[in-house]
Amino acid sequence: MLNEDGHYILGISLGGNKFRPSDWIERLATDFACFDASRRLRYNPRVMPVKQDGQRCLFVASSLAEQEPAAYAFIMNFANSNRLQIKKKGQIDEDGQVHEIQSAA
Repeated sequence: MLNEDGHYILGISLGGNKFRPSDWIERLATDFACFDASRRLRYNPRVMPVKQDGQRCLFVASSLAEQEPAAYAFIMNFANSNRLQIKKKGQIDEDGQVHEIQSAA
């Protein structure tokens, strides 16, 4: 699913402060995860912890908005209310880096 469009929600506020608790990404992703037949936790491919540019963040696929609008709204409201930075996947500058940072509003 990481080939699809989406957003990276960073653990950094718009003011540049680290968001606490430090495991918020795993906590939020686990809310959308399930256990497989071998009892291993499997993250939902539309809501999962990833590293982007060496930084831990939460990937949220754009398709989640269509398939599970309440879940998408919950995550984006969480990011907005905590004033977290969001990078839109696929907006690349000349150096190949994702560069746009926006609020979740």
